[in-house]
Amino acid sequence: MSTLRPAWKSKEWKRAVEAVNAINNETELARAAKEAYCPEARKAAVEKLTDQSVLEDIAKDAKDYDVRKAAVEKLTDQSVLADIAKNDKDKYFRWAAVEKLTVQNVLGDVAKTDRDIDVRWAAFEKLTDQSVLGDVAEKYGSWNISWAALEKLTDQSVLADVAKNNREGYIRLAAVKKLTDQSVLADVAMNDKCWDHRIAAFEKITDQNVLEDIARNAVDSDVRMAAVESVTDQNVLEDIAKTDKDCEVRMMAVVYLTDQSVLEDVAKNDKDSYVREVAVNKLTDQALAQMIYVDLAQNDKSGNVRMAAAEELNDQALAQMVYADVAKNVKDRYYRMAAVEKMTDQNMLADVAKNAGDSAVRGAAVHKLTDQSVLEDIAKNDKDKKVRRAAVENLTDQSVLEDIAKNAMYWRVRMDAAEKLADQALAQMVFADVAKNDEFWKVRRAAVENLTDQSVLADVAKNDKWEYVREAAAEKLRKLNKPNWIK
Repeated sequence: MSTLRPAWKSKEWKRAVEAVNAINNETELARAAKEAYCPEARKAAVEKLTDQSVLEDIAKDAKDYDVRKAAVEKLTDQSVLADIAKNDKDKYFRWAAVEKLTVQNVLGDVAKTDRDIDVRWAAFEKLTDQSVLGDVAEKYGSWNISWAALEKLTDQSVLADVAKNNREGYIRLAAVKKLTDQSVLADVAMNDKCWDHRIAAFEKITDQNVLEDIARNAVDSDVRMAAVESVTDQNVLEDIAKTDKDCEVRMMAVVYLTDQSVLEDVAKNDKDSYVREVAVNKLTDQALAQMIYVDLAQNDKSGNVRMAAAEELNDQALAQMVYADVAKNVKDRYYRMAAVEKMTDQNMLADVAKNAGDSAVRGAAVHKLTDQSVLEDIAKNDKDKKVRRAAVENLTDQSVLEDIAKNAMYWRVRMDAAEKLADQALAQMVFADVAKNDEFWKVRRAAVENLTDQSVLADVAKNDKWEYVREAAAEKLRKLNKPNWIK
């Protein structure tokens, strides 16, 4: 007896599909899905199947792409889908399996490990479990998926783990910015290895107890200092102002202190002069403040602090003494020069002008002198020629200027004095003497520029041994002999 071949085995795909559509038996559908000649018929059979074991066989073993895809899309067994999503060689079937998966751990594994970025993204987009998202953000090497995972995180404990342990600094920083847990923020603010992470964590802290702990105990002085600005408890501020090892942190605490007795203690006893200065400026007891200003002005090692304290002194005579002492004795020239600028007392200026070791300081003091006898002494005797010239600039006594113009050792000093003489005949004698007799040709040429005596100029133009000097004298003669209308 001959056996009729099932219609679903027909080589005509339309006839075979019609036959499959008429089948209601699961066993027959399974046969058709595996044995039908036409792939269209096999696919149609798969689409009617519900038996998960049969669908699994077809999804893993079928050779036709569309048939396999249809089988995968009909699968509901999560373990089978997980196996395909993790192990199938074809990324499209892994992707299709991911689309049906709901198990978060499996999706997380695929998001972290699949070799194809599209499959990883497909898996990632289905993630909702916070711990799995945290694991993806923590361990996945691709910045875009790690970042996207972080964006989906809301669980504070998971964010805390990412903020503390992620190997990528930008991921940790982003996690810090999503944290609200004050204790975790405090831990990051005090202990994270990156300064910007510590600051970012600190900026989100509002709890006073946490802020006080940071202000006292953070390793980074910048973080402690920033925390001090938010501390309101005067006892805590006092403790920091007296005990913090960093002078800038102590200074910041002093800024926010209001207790006058504490401020007095800091102003008298802090080892840093700048901290003491800030404390003094906050004192309301002016008599006490003046006592401390006097001590700072007279005894502090810092020229800057001494200057600042002197400016606050009511006793101006003492202030002038302080300026004079700073001008002569402080190491930093900047403060020595600044002190001279503050000086007005002529006797003290004279002392600085004569006795300061720094010629620049002596010169600055000379410029402020008016006493002619002191200026004469300096113009004749200072060991620095620039200081002597500065003294000549302020001299007005003609007899002194004449003496210097005739007898000074340095030609510039002689010339400066001669230029200030009212007696131009005498001035010309000085210029002529220099122009004819100085050993250096540049000096002689400079003197020629001041000469108006044509006979002297003619003599120099003829007889000076240097061509440059002769040319300068000849040029000066030509200028003097030009008619006025040419000038």
